[in-house]
Amino acid sequence: MRALLPLLLLSAVASPLAHATSAPADAPVRMPGLWLMNTMPASEAGKVSSFHICVGKVAQDDVLGHPGSTLSNCRDQRWSKDAFYTYYQAVCDGSGSTATVEGKFAGDFKYNFQGEITTTFSPPVGGVAMARSEIDGRRLAPCPGGLPENKFLIQGQDGIGNLNLGAPAR
Repeated sequence: MRALLPLLLLSAVASPLAHATSAPADAPVRMPGLWLMNTMPASEAGKVSSFHICVGKVAQDDVLGHPGSTLSNCRDQRWSKDAFYTYYQAVCDGSGSTATVEGKFAGDFKYNFQGEITTTFSPPVGGVAMARSEIDGRRLAPCPGGLPENKFLIQGQDGIGNLNLGAPAR
């Protein structure tokens, strides 16, 4: 019986840890439609950058499918998921440095999500060894006609007006 007690204690401690590990997963797919995206450096909440994107019916969502895509030559890209979060990891090369990208996301990805992306540079780029940014997205509506799919839509650029406003009532 004494030999069984340590085994039972070990299994009781290891059981919750087994459920906490993440399993491989496909990249999340957002519901087609007009999305409002906000990004900001994690340490500077006042520097929010907002843009819209019309996610098309064909789920080619490079913004979320490859969060490290702003860097070049990403490899070892993988998604995983546990009961609460969806995770992204990749190793990318660019600017004479190797960047390790890690993301942690929550939300249903159909109507909203939020997350944090951490990029660690080795060697540092421009004196920056680690950059952390936050991102959140909300689906606003179906895409209005005439908007290009899967292209950043920034108010004031390329003839884009305020997409938060509907057509004027007549």
